[in-house]
Amino acid sequence: MIKVLGILLLVTTVFLKAAMGGSEGSAELYADSFESRGDTVYARGHVVLAYDGTLFLGDRATYDRQANRIVVEGHVEVLSNRGSKVLADKVVFEVDKNHVTFSDFYHTDRDDIWVYADDAEKQDGNYTLRNSVLSSCSMEDPDWSVKFGEAVYDSESKYMRLHDVKFYAGKTPVFYTPYLGFSLERQRHSGLLSPHFGYGKDEGFYYEQPYFWAISPSMDMEFNPAIRTNRGYGLYGTFRFVDSPWSGGEIRTGYFRDKNAFVSQHNLENKSHYGFELLYESSNFLRSWKPEGYRDGFYANINLFNDIDYENLQYSNLNHLEETSRFQESRVNYFLYNDEQYFGLRARYFIDTTSKENNETIQELPALQYHKFSTKLGSEFLHYSFDAQLHNYWRQDGTRALQGVASLPLEFHTSVFGDYLNLTVQEELSASDTKFMEENSLNLGQDHYAALALHHNIELSSDLVRSYESGLHTMLLAASYSKSTLLAEGDLSYNDLNSDLIRDYDLDMIYDARLSFKMHHFWESYDRPFKADYLIVADYYPDNDSRWNELRQELHLSYGAYSLSSRMDYSIRYHTLSQLANTFSYNGETFGLSLTHTRKVDSDATRHWLSQNEMDLDLRYKQSERVTWYGGYSYDFKEKSSKNWKAGILYDKKCWNMTLMFKQEITPVLTKSGRGSLHNNSVSFQFNLVPFGGIGSGSHEKL
Repeated sequence: MIKVLGILLLVTTVFLKAAMGGSEGSAELYADSFESRGDTVYARGHVVLAYDGTLFLGDRATYDRQANRIVVEGHVEVLSNRGSKVLADKVVFEVDKNHVTFSDFYHTDRDDIWVYADDAEKQDGNYTLRNSVLSSCSMEDPDWSVKFGEAVYDSESKYMRLHDVKFYAGKTPVFYTPYLGFSLERQRHSGLLSPHFGYGKDEGFYYEQPYFWAISPSMDMEFNPAIRTNRGYGLYGTFRFVDSPWSGGEIRTGYFRDKNAFVSQHNLENKSHYGFELLYESSNFLRSWKPEGYRDGFYANINLFNDIDYENLQYSNLNHLEETSRFQESRVNYFLYNDEQYFGLRARYFIDTTSKENNETIQELPALQYHKFSTKLGSEFLHYSFDAQLHNYWRQDGTRALQGVASLPLEFHTSVFGDYLNLTVQEELSASDTKFMEENSLNLGQDHYAALALHHNIELSSDLVRSYESGLHTMLLAASYSKSTLLAEGDLSYNDLNSDLIRDYDLDMIYDARLSFKMHHFWESYDRPFKADYLIVADYYPDNDSRWNELRQELHLSYGAYSLSSRMDYSIRYHTLSQLANTFSYNGETFGLSLTHTRKVDSDATRHWLSQNEMDLDLRYKQSERVTWYGGYSYDFKEKSSKNWKAGILYDKKCWNMTLMFKQEITPVLTKSGRGSLHNNSVSFQFNLVPFGGIGSGSHEKL
């Protein structure tokens, strides 16, 4: 029977190909049985119509030779090579016109989005639907749905345009718009993005409505107008681009203006907050203009603003360099290198976020560097390298400097006792010359500090690995001795320099004799998810009164979902813990916890003081497949007050989710008296229709 059916299908296929033109793109009709009456062919049982990568499956079909029309009826299913699926009660296929009409149309794709329509038609890859409903929830009583009078769906771009649109929550209509357009695939299209909103006690109601402009495949623009009802209003704009296969970047600028009452209430230094940001990276900057055999790169990370509120008022920040609690860095780098040498040019600019003028902040504009990579010197045991740098340290008010430094290390390395012990001996010749300037004066004959020094270092180390039945143990032991010798100084002696110059321009050329000891253990189990990492480092200064300076220990343990990290720095000289940082975390399927305590003590020759003592707690509890609770709390033991807290809930059904978050934030601001802060209690909300996105503040994403 199978062989008979196969022969019948083959004969019928040949017959229909001839009847439909037999050319490329022709239709092929398969069925259990065929009957011909005049110009009409009737197909019955397991009907399959194949055309242009699409299969039409049904119970029965008719083919009109005269009109070149095929009608497939009875539980029709349409399958395409794009992964989508269409169901209908009846499909009329006009071969010459490449035109298809449907009755009782149902469409679904890989994202589980479904569309139902009373009738639909397909012309050249486009669907037109009438009296339709769309959702990603269950077809029976969906939680949300969109009903519309007419829609046009492009199956190539997967973009849908709806007219006469009504949004329903359950069976209740909650929103109407005469037009709505969106993509069913991750393609860039111009249009409004999901809005963000929230409420804060000080700033009032917050609303931001982004607009996205897809300029071309290689660039786009996003506009972010925002209003804070108690504070003011502003606009941010972001331009993103790709200018070559190996380079691209982002440019952002923005402006926000505060109300007079808000400025007066919080004693702010600036009423307007504005800035400019640039991120750009290229791994082939000069392209074919480089010397043969060389590679190059360019990197720019620029963040300039009149005060820190320019950043605080953004909903989402660009990815800038890590900033300290006080300084924000901008950097531009260019480098050219091969396997033997490296050339670099860089500039760094710092903004002191606590300063009104930023005039005394030292900038590096620019710095030049040449580096010769480690190279053999007549023997595989002997290597040398070379490094030279020129720095121009500039600031508007205060002492400036032009500094040149160079170093020439010579290193001998060998292993002894059957590779159980490694010996490294290094002699490094180091030279520097720093010219101090006031304003724009440049007198290289005076007011400069020059020094020539030789640094000695010898190290013994051993790297041992042993495998046991239960796991692998690695141990590293190292001991080194280092000492510096001052060979020469210029007319200005190191003892004649004030401490500010030494600190600002890193003029320490001579280091005390030091013995360093290091022990590092690492364990990984074979039969259980357990890892342990332990490091201890100690420094001993034989010429100092305190001798032992600092002891540092680090311990990292992990077992399944549990982990513990601890770092302890103990100042033997000052008999105090200079730094203590402990983190315990558990990341299970139902419950997650992270608890961190950080304590830091700064010291000098006369005193030591507590500079940081904080605790941070983050919690996550998954109550069910749909409900997840979040929470966080930070406390400053030094200030004896909470830094911030947050609490929220995520409710997630397969086709929609929402996040509700309550939080208190402390953000830095620039006041007329210098650095200050704002305490803001706020509530934020986000609602998403899967997979379209939604509206809200994005608090869950930030968390």
